[in-house]
Amino acid sequence: MKTIEQRRIKAACYCRLSDDDAQDGTSVSIETQTKILGDYCRDHGMEIFNYYKDDGYTGTNFNRPAFKQMMKDAESGAINTIIVKDLSRFGREHLQVGTYLQVTLPNMGIRFIAIGDDVDSERGSLDYDLMVPIKNIFNEYYPADCSRKIRQAFITKASNGEFIGSQAPYGYKKSAEDKHVLEPDEKTAWIITWIFEMAAYQGYGYNKIARVLTERKVTTPAAYQAQQAGRSYSKEPTEWNLTTVYHIISNETYLGHLISGKRRIASFKNKKVIHKPEEEWIVVENRFPPLIDEKLWNAAHERLKTRKRETSNGFVNIFAGLVKCGDCGYALGITNAKTQKNYFVCQTYSKKGREYCTSHYITYDTLYQAVLSDVKQMLYAVQENREAFMEMVLKKVGDSDDTGRQLMEREIADLTKRIEELSLKYDRLYDDRLDGLLSDRKFKEMAERVEAEQNRAEERLSELKETLANTVDTRQNLEDFLEIAERYQDLMELDKEMLNRLISTITVGKKIKTEQGTTQEITVNYRFIGAL
Repeated sequence: MKTIEQRRIKAACYCRLSDDDAQDGTSVSIETQTKILGDYCRDHGMEIFNYYKDDGYTGTNFNRPAFKQMMKDAESGAINTIIVKDLSRFGREHLQVGTYLQVTLPNMGIRFIAIGDDVDSERGSLDYDLMVPIKNIFNEYYPADCSRKIRQAFITKASNGEFIGSQAPYGYKKSAEDKHVLEPDEKTAWIITWIFEMAAYQGYGYNKIARVLTERKVTTPAAYQAQQAGRSYSKEPTEWNLTTVYHIISNETYLGHLISGKRRIASFKNKKVIHKPEEEWIVVENRFPPLIDEKLWNAAHERLKTRKRETSNGFVNIFAGLVKCGDCGYALGITNAKTQKNYFVCQTYSKKGREYCTSHYITYDTLYQAVLSDVKQMLYAVQENREAFMEMVLKKVGDSDDTGRQLMEREIADLTKRIEELSLKYDRLYDDRLDGLLSDRKFKEMAERVEAEQNRAEERLSELKETLANTVDTRQNLEDFLEIAERYQDLMELDKEMLNRLISTITVGKKIKTEQGTTQEITVNYRFIGAL
């Protein structure tokens, strides 16, 4: 083992400060540490070889550039003494700090001084100074405690619906009044809606959407954030990729929900990111103004699940994901025979055979003409008499006029009033019992009758509220459908976007031979209103 030679001291003055340390009342700035160490060396006649400064580096590990350089200089013999303000400046991981102080530095012949903790290895082996390991343990406890408190504070903020991210999601910006609140960014919010509409109504996949955005020179989320922060951006600012599009379409924040806690770090020592299961996420619904509604969200995700690519000959199936078997409910897949004539066949029949289902064969052109005819009839009915069309649909779904709704609203008001009256009646019975005006037996009988009536009233109230909510939703859905339908009043041909905006499914029945010939039932199920 080397020993410290009786020669001129060449000291390394080591300073360290991290963000966590800045909160510690015992820690001081790099500049202040430098002055303390410099004064100490001058007062004790020590030659300062160099100041080693790690500003912004945690003490929970030794992966610090200035520390590594200091150890290299120690190995080369350039220094023979290391001086720090206190033990926590050297490090906060007590096992590694102990190894350095008791093994590594003594073997290298390096003297160690921690001014504030009155530690000097020249006075004797640190192995026998019990206060050193105790202080090291307390130094490690501080960042651990800070980490725990910060994590708990984040959980509390997230549970209270406060946005705690460093950057607002693309399409949003932090409110000027409260940085924990998100509001739509007028410069980018429309891009989010456009992306979802391309997926939902044009049948585009992630790659195609990325290509469209790139071609239109739309700024990417990363480039936009850099612009807003005044930072330079080295990549092409309008070059989108499928991963970015995928993350946007998967982000439920655009529905107005605050979702936090998807990830966590293993510990304050181990910075490995761990992805938490979905059931452990913190979700606060309807926290911010949504950029899209649930209908568009569902339409986009359903469309992406069933999206088909072009066939080898360049043919595009505009009915992809919409056509279902009228018997087994599975999709009808498109294929072509040697004549290159495109036709649909039940996928159950194709994969399992006729014992499970029949072919439900229908040519693409036949289906096209049938659907075009049905859509035109629907649009004509809307154009001729919008109110009559609404009345017909509402009657079909069981909401033909306003009378039923008004009766439900009146009954809800009456039930709410009656429940309040029964609650007061129960309170009066209880008071009479306490005052000796009612026997226990009589109180029990009367209280049970009041509770029974109150339970019946609450059950009926719940049923009525649910029915009324569904009625309101039906009318709103119909209004939404008609608003879309009116865009296509001059329809001459079908296209993918129009089909996905208006139609949920198209069911095809099996062919049936009759005396008049072969018939096949085709049912067009429109979004929100079903088949007409």
